[in-house]
Amino acid sequence: MSRAAAARATLLVAAAAVPAVAAAQPYRFPATVEQASAWYPTAYKDQGGTTDWACSDITYSGHRGSDFGVGSWAGMDAGRTIVAAASGVVTETNDGEYDRCSTGECGGGGGYGNYVKIAHPDGTTTVYAHMKNGSVAVGAGQAVACGDALGEVGSSGYSTGPHLHFEVRDPAGNRVDPFAGPCSPDPNRWLDPGSHGGLPALVCADAPECAPEAALRCGTPVAGRSDDGGAESLHAWYGCTEYVYSGPERVLHFRTWADEPVTLRLDGLGADLDLFLLESVACDGTGCVAASISPDADAESLAFTAVAGRDYTVVIDGWEGAVSAYTLVAECSGGTAPDTGPDDTGGGSGGGSGGGSGAGSDSGGDIPGSPDTAEEPRGSRKSPLPALCATATPAASLLPALALLLVARRARRRPLPPRR
Repeated sequence: MSRAAAARATLLVAAAAVPAVAAAQPYRFPATVEQASAWYPTAYKDQGGTTDWACSDITYSGHRGSDFGVGSWAGMDAGRTIVAAASGVVTETNDGEYDRCSTGECGGGGGYGNYVKIAHPDGTTTVYAHMKNGSVAVGAGQAVACGDALGEVGSSGYSTGPHLHFEVRDPAGNRVDPFAGPCSPDPNRWLDPGSHGGLPALVCADAPECAPEAALRCGTPVAGRSDDGGAESLHAWYGCTEYVYSGPERVLHFRTWADEPVTLRLDGLGADLDLFLLESVACDGTGCVAASISPDADAESLAFTAVAGRDYTVVIDGWEGAVSAYTLVAECSGGTAPDTGPDDTGGGSGGGSGGGSGAGSDSGGDIPGSPDTAEEPRGSRKSPLPALCATATPAASLLPALALLLVARRARRRPLPPRR
């Protein structure tokens, strides 16, 4: 499907219909450490026959998520914070719905009431539903880190009492159980799932990294293919945009020695490759500086103002699994970068081949079949010079002076931009 035709008009949720192959991203339990003692499971995802993941009965017929209570209305009124289970981008929110529903028939937000939906770098999506009116603290398009506050527990939508309905969708949009067990066909999604009837760990997994293969230098073109040896398909989302990627990615390190405008150009494309600039190797969607994502184009380019000595990560990835030959170059206003730095170790080709047992009224729950059968929710480094080896010979005393001369000559090769 061409982005020119449709995908550019959609959020990541729709684009995620293309399965991503990024490594699975473990979740933390979406509550704060300080309030964890107030939380307990009330209904796991139904695996059929009113059976939960552990072949027990903490569920109800047709339930398609995981419910967690917080101490009924008193708990809700005391305020129970919901946090992001993993880093990602908020793709949808809804707020403003009545939040003291006890009948399961209050509606709003497609049955989810007040909710937040987050898409994650591995292509999965998490939904946090039935939140307190006015508590939603994030907005669509906002990048969030694991553990960031999203809102508070309420009883909005199709709910019978205060609780969090936590739902996980795979990259194809299917609801899956985050718990693995003898009666669950789905893999474990938690960093530590804990015991049946207890809570998963409240610890965030390490952020996924985009490990650079080599260095990109000013004025030195890098040519290769996106599926050459060394390419990996580990990441699906980089921030700056809502789109999920399923192609192999190439990752390079970039640094400039002056505060200067830089343009990255990706040319010679025979398929839809896109270009991303990150401010770190943390590929969790929160460090994107700029992106170029023109649909079906034979070139991509992005411009930014580089900060002297700062490390950047450049990523090339393919939309909908696209692979292609490419040439990448960094055009720096100061000229050619000196050949020094921790990543300049060879060639710089960088990418070329060169609780309770049910959902009782005390803890709240979803009405069977709702919102699970309701409509989808809609809403709103300058590195120091290497140490010289000193010896007792007279010639050694000349080495420092020669080194300084070499540095001065090299510096003249790339003057700073003129003052304006």
